[in-house]
Amino acid sequence: MEDTIKYHRINTGNEIILLPLAPDLRKIYIEVTTECNFSCITCIRHSWSDAIGQMSAAVFERIMADCKELPDLQTIHFGGFGEPTTHPAIIQMITQCKSMGYAVEMITNGSLLTGETSTALIDAGLDWLFVSLDGSDSKSYENIRPGADYEEVVGNIMRLQRLKKERQAPFPRIGIEFVATKANFSRLPCMRKVVDELKADRFVVTNMLPYHESMKDEILYEQGADMLDFGWESPLLSVKSAPKMRIETQRSCRFVENKAVAITYQGDVSPCYALMHCYDGYILGRKKTMVAKSFGNVQQRKLSEVWSDPEYATFRWISRNSQYPSCTDCRKVDGCNLAETNEGDCWGNRPSCGDCLWARGLIVCP
Repeated sequence: MEDTIKYHRINTGNEIILLPLAPDLRKIYIEVTTECNFSCITCIRHSWSDAIGQMSAAVFERIMADCKELPDLQTIHFGGFGEPTTHPAIIQMITQCKSMGYAVEMITNGSLLTGETSTALIDAGLDWLFVSLDGSDSKSYENIRPGADYEEVVGNIMRLQRLKKERQAPFPRIGIEFVATKANFSRLPCMRKVVDELKADRFVVTNMLPYHESMKDEILYEQGADMLDFGWESPLLSVKSAPKMRIETQRSCRFVENKAVAITYQGDVSPCYALMHCYDGYILGRKKTMVAKSFGNVQQRKLSEVWSDPEYATFRWISRNSQYPSCTDCRKVDGCNLAETNEGDCWGNRPSCGDCLWARGLIVCP
């Protein structure tokens, strides 16, 4: 049989590489909204000027239609930088994805998990529900999420678990995500008990990328804090995903390795969370302006075409092979104006992943 896969030829200077332009996308992160009912001190909204909005039915239907041309697609994750349960059609979206045979995940702050919504999520067949819970008690949690109610969120999770038991439904499985900062790190050992009481199936610990100058001294990885210091009583016995706690030059992009894309509510296709929006971040106290990167919009091009675009395929090859500078631990970074933004680097990449904390394993996403 004749090979119908097209290839893109790149010259590295030392060898010729043929990149297959195949529609082998496996996971899609869909940001159905950038609206949120919380104002957490760790949130990206404190440093961006992007428009707030919700995904239209037309954009979502375009994505669903394009999914039919992606034979390797396995998982759809509803997340991004907004609260998915604020979208009025989120249950219908999950139901539609499940009817097409995909595993479906969602991350939430848990505040809107009413009995009605929880029942609907169970009936829709949601596979995984990740709840952000950055503290083991009201004080530590509400310091990070002002105005939020810890007891309400915990109660919502427990009610969901009761409803699953009553309906003899194994899904959705529950994951708890904890964003570690100096302020809440001392509470991490207590999370083992919380996770067990909530009967969660997974515990995800991640570091923080400061989006505001007031949070730049709250990072743990600059001091090399180590979860192993907590010994056998630490929640590591439950952790399925844990971050590195020290800066290392070795890099690996989970988005690229997992063949994933992130789609904004407006339909822009980005390679990862870090490149979905324009914002400021602080890398070891150094301010960096991040400019969004989209390789196409589903309203203009099919998702399979965007994924197979030679420019995007080259970007993934560069990332997969770490063909970009290690800006974060470069001795000359403080005097380098190229490191002030992600728009380019000294190796000629545009955009640059040189300061990406996801690639270094410091930040972990479900």
